[in-house]
Amino acid sequence: MKNGEEIKLARPWIRVAAIVPLLLAGSYSAWQMLKLPLWGWWPLVLILSFWMAGVLLLYPKDIIQQKWLGAATLSGVFLGLGFPPSMLTWLVFFAWIPLLHMEHSVFQHYQRVKPGKVWLYSYHAFVLWNVISTFWVMNTALVAGIVANFLNAALMATVMVLIHVVRHQLKPVWSIFIFISFWISFEYVHHFWDISWPWLAHGNALSQYPWAIQWYEYIGAFGGSLWVLLVNYTGYKLHAGWSDRKVKQIVIYASLVLIPIIFSLWIWNTIEEGSADPVSVTVVQPNFEPHYEKFEIPQREQSMRFLKLSFDHIDSTTRYLVFPETSFESIRLNTFRENPVINLFQSVVDSFPNLRLVTGISSFRVLEKDQLKDITYRTHVGSRGDTTFWDIQNSAVQLTSGEQDYQVYFKSKLVPGPEMFPFKEFLFFLEPIVDKLGGSYEGHTKQAERSVFTGGPINVAPIICYESIYGDFVGGYVRKGATALFIVTNDGWWDLTPGHIQHLKLGTLRAIEHRRPIARSANTGISCFIDIRGRIIQPTKYGETIAIQGEVIPETRITFYTKWGDLVAKFASLISAVIFLAFIFSFGRRKFNL
Repeated sequence: MKNGEEIKLARPWIRVAAIVPLLLAGSYSAWQMLKLPLWGWWPLVLILSFWMAGVLLLYPKDIIQQKWLGAATLSGVFLGLGFPPSMLTWLVFFAWIPLLHMEHSVFQHYQRVKPGKVWLYSYHAFVLWNVISTFWVMNTALVAGIVANFLNAALMATVMVLIHVVRHQLKPVWSIFIFISFWISFEYVHHFWDISWPWLAHGNALSQYPWAIQWYEYIGAFGGSLWVLLVNYTGYKLHAGWSDRKVKQIVIYASLVLIPIIFSLWIWNTIEEGSADPVSVTVVQPNFEPHYEKFEIPQREQSMRFLKLSFDHIDSTTRYLVFPETSFESIRLNTFRENPVINLFQSVVDSFPNLRLVTGISSFRVLEKDQLKDITYRTHVGSRGDTTFWDIQNSAVQLTSGEQDYQVYFKSKLVPGPEMFPFKEFLFFLEPIVDKLGGSYEGHTKQAERSVFTGGPINVAPIICYESIYGDFVGGYVRKGATALFIVTNDGWWDLTPGHIQHLKLGTLRAIEHRRPIARSANTGISCFIDIRGRIIQPTKYGETIAIQGEVIPETRITFYTKWGDLVAKFASLISAVIFLAFIFSFGRRKFNL
């Protein structure tokens, strides 16, 4: 028997030998999740095990398609490991090369575009990327988390198909522009629509290395995406034999990698903080587990923990006290000053001269009929048939020593599912399912514009949780005069997984882009201070009940990125539109033999 025949016969046994342990691992992880109150890393084992078992069950017989599957798998793993806090984040600079080879090989093999094939293998790669990087979201809600990971992978695969179809319709010189502009346009759209999820934008991956991306102050995180995609495409062409001038191509490739890093290191070593006086800030991390503690423990008991942590870490020099997202529940804004919890902490603030408390709250309002325009409101019909109109918000407020006036901001970038129901005008029939899964059909009220808390030595940008991953959105606070960023968040939903670390690192990008210091208060996760270089200072540990005291130097400089925003993404979108028009024109000419 020939060696090739022996290998062919052995393959089913190899597949069975791999599938069985994968199914056992997936089943064991499901059993662990059924009996454990918190799941941690088990969703990663669950999804990856069953997904890879399914892939092996459908393993192609054709040797060429096996190579395509291998390339897609390699890209998916590299992309997943190329996201923080992995120590292999540098893999992001090579992760696309196997996938680009797969896409081109499909075209060469069939001598025409094959959208189905490209979508299938790309989808496999992107499932791996999403699951490895963001499996932790399943700790919040398993079904919703699975849908989020697999839906996002499907969207990514669709973009890859567009790249495949358009690339082979136009001249080869357009290929690099098609790949980079289409992908950055996709990342840009992901910042605005109802299922916004820009978490995996390539520029975010580089938050692992703040010393290498100081030039974000000019072109922001989309500039990072441009860098990563350009290096990948150049590496792909180099490996594929772009030209016979290999030495020249290697020099170009090395230059693309090294020049931005050298420029960044120069900024890193020369940039100086502002000349304003440092402001003393105390950040509290109360550490209430959100799944089973935070919304079950009586408010009085929670308040006592806040009080103890606060009094242990503030003094007469403290100017700001920062509490995390939704520190206090069900605060009615109509009667804000009558709330006993608010009065309690107002008295704490009044005990110290010039102290201000910035805290997240869960709030609601009772509305009059003339207030309902442009507000996502809810209704309650009483026993007598009277109707009450009301809305809810995820808010931040500032209380000031010796003052009864307060400032409030409503979170404006809402999390799809828990805080807003995507495309509810078209998917209204899913309302019962959304309610059952703990989502919100009506959604939260949000603001059209940013608010900045003023009156003290710092003009505070009250950034609430999810908002910190949007670069130009945060720039809206700075353009309104914010001299420091206060991030209030609750990262305990994801258990002890990479989720809370990723969220922290994405926040550091905002410090670099806008050159604003950050005070970050997490219910649990990592509370800290971040300087204008993006360096994390005094980080707390996950699951730690603690308060930290530090200094924040207010900044007034306006960076190029703050002033002009996402120019890279807008330019990429313009190029994409031009390319798509060229594609339609070229397709029409071939279709009708013009």
